[in-house]
Amino acid sequence: MEQSYEYGSLVLGGLGIYMAILLFVGWWASKCVTDEADFLVAGRRLGMPLMVGALVATWFGAGTTMGASGASYLLGVQGVIFDPFGAALCLVLLGLFFARVVRRSKFMTLVDFFESRYDGRVAGLSAFVMLIAEMGWIGALLVGFGSIITFFTGLPLAWGIGFSTLVLIVYTFMGGMYAVTLTDSVQIAIVTISMIAIFIVVMSLPEVGGWDYIFANDPSHNWMGNNQWDFLPTSEARADAELGNAGFNYYTGHMGWFYWLAAIMAVGVGSIAAQDVNQRLMSARSENVGVSSAIVSGVVYVILGMIPVILGIAAFKIYPDMDFDMVQNQMLLVMAADYLPTGLVIIFVCGLVAALMSSAAAATLAGASILGYNGVKMLNPNISDAASLRWTRIFVPIVACLSLLIALRFEVIYNLMVAAWTLLLVSNFVPYACGFFWKKANSAGALASMVGGFLGWIAGYFHYIPLTSEANTDIVPGVEGVYQDWANWDAIYIGSIWGVIASVTLMVVVSLATRKSVPSKPLLDADGEPLNMKGWFGLIPSRH
Repeated sequence: MEQSYEYGSLVLGGLGIYMAILLFVGWWASKCVTDEADFLVAGRRLGMPLMVGALVATWFGAGTTMGASGASYLLGVQGVIFDPFGAALCLVLLGLFFARVVRRSKFMTLVDFFESRYDGRVAGLSAFVMLIAEMGWIGALLVGFGSIITFFTGLPLAWGIGFSTLVLIVYTFMGGMYAVTLTDSVQIAIVTISMIAIFIVVMSLPEVGGWDYIFANDPSHNWMGNNQWDFLPTSEARADAELGNAGFNYYTGHMGWFYWLAAIMAVGVGSIAAQDVNQRLMSARSENVGVSSAIVSGVVYVILGMIPVILGIAAFKIYPDMDFDMVQNQMLLVMAADYLPTGLVIIFVCGLVAALMSSAAAATLAGASILGYNGVKMLNPNISDAASLRWTRIFVPIVACLSLLIALRFEVIYNLMVAAWTLLLVSNFVPYACGFFWKKANSAGALASMVGGFLGWIAGYFHYIPLTSEANTDIVPGVEGVYQDWANWDAIYIGSIWGVIASVTLMVVVSLATRKSVPSKPLLDADGEPLNMKGWFGLIPSRH
């Protein structure tokens, strides 16, 4: 690919300065890390400003910026139910239902919780699922970073992904969660400034057509021909009358509703059981701070997240014939290069990279925590805190490099991101939620739920793939026959609802059937004391 921007060297220079500052912060933070609590949960001392920055930064990266803009260009609002709407929902649900109990539990990782509430088998399986999901998420972020490098230099995408992996390793290795949270609020501020800048410039362009064009529920305003602002699946009768999309992305009947449920639940519910967001909740100064920060973050997230969605809609008016692959990963970069002054382009690119690094560093730390903190302790329960911290740091480059391989294999940001959280939805969420709120949940039920949910998802995929293949035949210009990429992802999403149904059913049935042979364990905190569940609801003030 040839260099697309004549001032690319200036942009890369500004980006280099920014990355150097980021690495300096990581080095400085490393001097403040004295134990595992500092490295993993920032010493549990974060106030609301840092918490809001950290929580918003959890997902506000490649998927929300570059991925969501491309998805709204192609599919309208129905293409972005996953993110930002699902991610904002997740933050609000965390604040209302889980923030208090997570903070009270005092665990370092979710694996600790699963082992305490169930047993080592459940903890091990949950760790494996979370690790795969986190690496898939990191892979999506690395693709985003690599796309930026590729666009401004003309280097192959693999080179850009490799460079971003190196920076990620050094930054996370040195400072851990303390370094991440020190920079999250600043990085989100940079992201906000950069997104507002391009938003104002693009929306002032005469060719966009103003707000009347943006908010018209017109199927001609996106590539797929969806009714632009339909949030829910539409009835066939209404679609016929308006000459627009029937169902959800043209899937009707139960498939349309299953697709919509998968879209809102993959990030909105599945991510609740993710290590990185829980690790940030565990870092709050108090549970009240955790609750308030999560709810405020949800509101902030959806507001910021709508900017790239609207930019994607505007981009379809400006570039109706943009290359299909470029739409999915590089569309915002094209808009910035075409319409922003060089100085603002530098700020914009630094803002995108800031969002990517915040999310990727936290996810890398989450994966390293699972392996270095939990995995090593499973093998050596008597390991010292210093040795455990050392192993956690060692696993930072290992997790990043494994994520690099995933990024090189799957190069579409949005789908890679959502698949990672769907895995958590079908396997880990039900045991996680029942562990806190259902006393009869036991280890047999949890194992059956996790395995059965995954198998139900796979079975759903194979059931729907013939139908999604038919729906995606001769749909993409230049691709004869089935566009297999979309057929696979559609089947993955729609089939995930059968995974959720299987996970819930097996948790209840197996737990009740084995309640005598496999007694439920009490809900304890990290100190082995009964976890106080009074006033667990987020809107009930607490003195904790």
